[in-house]
Amino acid sequence: MLITSITELRLASPAHALDSIDGLVGFIDNSEHDFLEDKLGTPLYNALCQWYDANPVTRTTIADYQTGDWNRLLLLAQRVVAFDALGRAIGMQAISVNNAGINQMVADDYPAPDKNGKTIDLYRDTCTKEAHAALNQMLRQLEQWCKAPAPAAVPEASASGPDSDRAKITDLWRQSRYYYLAAALLIPSCETLQSYLNIYDSREKFIQLLPDLQFIQEEIIANAIGEDLLKTVIDFARDGKLPEGEDPIEGIPVASLTEATLQRLVHRLRKVMVALLIGRTSVLKYTKEQKIQAHDDGVRMLQNVTEYLRTLVPAPAAVPVAAVPEASASGPSTPNASASGSSHACPPPKTGAACWTPPLL
Repeated sequence: MLITSITELRLASPAHALDSIDGLVGFIDNSEHDFLEDKLGTPLYNALCQWYDANPVTRTTIADYQTGDWNRLLLLAQRVVAFDALGRAIGMQAISVNNAGINQMVADDYPAPDKNGKTIDLYRDTCTKEAHAALNQMLRQLEQWCKAPAPAAVPEASASGPDSDRAKITDLWRQSRYYYLAAALLIPSCETLQSYLNIYDSREKFIQLLPDLQFIQEEIIANAIGEDLLKTVIDFARDGKLPEGEDPIEGIPVASLTEATLQRLVHRLRKVMVALLIGRTSVLKYTKEQKIQAHDDGVRMLQNVTEYLRTLVPAPAAVPVAAVPEASASGPSTPNASASGSSHACPPPKTGAACWTPPLL
């Protein structure tokens, strides 16, 4: 467990008058395994528990940056667990169970909660809100550590220093499904999605939207523009990589896929994904009319993208037709000569080339 004393609980959530955590031990353990562990990932959660057991330190503030990255992560994780555990326990804290049955708990120095339970519900809702806010703060801190430039090489004597601690934390967090970067998607992070759709900068909500984003990309956009072109656009969005080689991509010459063209495609396809996301997801709350309008907008924008791609495909070259000499009056007749002796040109041969047309949505 990551909280084992009342002092730690008060540091994470001071708005209570508890004198002992004995009645919360089960709730704290459940909160760690049900709410915290999958966000950190089991490898990082286990490593954090091992560090906590091996490093009993004096903590003075929830924002303590001076005692190392492991302690900073611990403080953030404790706040997540504290609010979630208090929210879970409040219903049972309001009653007592003894041999006489179930009774309402009261105290001499505190009035009893209201009969209709609104106070209890309000407290539970507040704890839940604060737990999710603390979770988002923890995920944002992990994201910042992952985005930070890699530290310069350090001597062997410094292998256990602050830089190696942060590197170990980020390496372990990459094994969690809550790792901030979904590199295979056109919208790979919460920060990217936030610039197109207001999800209140919630990393947790972004993770919940990943299945819908993946479905839209693989089953709709890939079928509309082709998997090879989609991969090219994703590679450019992620690494700034321009396509190489001479073979056309979905009929489009590589020379036409310039940096400006790919930037335009990335922006347009992300707008398509967001519109279709609003139309199909149940994570975000929209009215039926808003969902229908968003879906229609997404279909129309995807059609605009395919029309733009057609402009990048070169028109088939015209095939020249050889002139046929006129038949002479005394010479033998030719297959192209008419009965009256006149001649006409042969119809142009079929080249087999056709204008690129994307599959229907």
